[in-house]
Amino acid sequence: MTALVIGASGQVGGALLAALHAAGQAVVGTSCAHPQAHLRTLDIRDAAAVRRCVEETAAQVVYVPASLTNVDYCELHPEESFASNVASVRHLAACGVRLVYFSSDYVFAGDRGPYRETDPVGPLCVYGQHKLLAEQSAGADALIIRTTVVYGPEVQGKNFIYRLRSVLGDGKTLTVPVDQVGSPTYGPNLAQAAVALERKGATGVYHVAGPQRISRYELARKAAAVFGLDPALVRPVTTAELKQPAARPLDAGMICDKAQAELSFPLISYGEGLQLMRAELGGVGELHKMAAAGVASRSA
Repeated sequence: MTALVIGASGQVGGALLAALHAAGQAVVGTSCAHPQAHLRTLDIRDAAAVRRCVEETAAQVVYVPASLTNVDYCELHPEESFASNVASVRHLAACGVRLVYFSSDYVFAGDRGPYRETDPVGPLCVYGQHKLLAEQSAGADALIIRTTVVYGPEVQGKNFIYRLRSVLGDGKTLTVPVDQVGSPTYGPNLAQAAVALERKGATGVYHVAGPQRISRYELARKAAAVFGLDPALVRPVTTAELKQPAARPLDAGMICDKAQAELSFPLISYGEGLQLMRAELGGVGELHKMAAAGVASRSA
């Protein structure tokens, strides 16, 4: 059976490619804004292009981690958000293939987390509203995976931990919300769980995230320590002080008992995940040496 990964140049998409290869499954990945030589170019806002891709790859299951994830941009550009985050999923569902759709805890109001799959939804912002609409558009046999605060190695180096390492590595301070609480999720562990659940034939909504809740501020301090940086450079700020266009679910995070009962391996803690990420990427000192070596080789 061939699997198709939409957005394989991104963090979760790249981890899915690795997990599917490890599981021995034939897989094709796509990219759009960040093309890579081994990936097929696809704009999922184009219904005809989506159908052509599904037919030409003969995919029976399609993983959909691709999304317009800049929450404030979505708030200010709702039509673009709808095209990228809702209409695209409808295009895929119309092809008659099984979808594994990646959603978010932004479908909740964030007033009484952590949340179970059966808890009432109530998104506060356009991004959350559109993720919920996409869930409802994915089809009756779809597997919906809600996750949150995903971190880990990625080609683009965009996630929160990369930014933290860059800023603190330069000796600068980083302000991080102290009142946003969630369940940090290690990307490769998330991908492994998604593949395992799909292979078991799971359908409906599953929460897949790390087993612990922590504020973004405390997570940043923990990450700084793991990567040999100064936690004192992480400065707390309230979400209200940031004056961001989109409202955030503050008291969020997920209860993942349903997924964990189906899996033969654990959903790992942020402590273990950060250590794995450090082992994968190296500490700041090693990265600076690598960067210097790269400059030297380009100059030779």
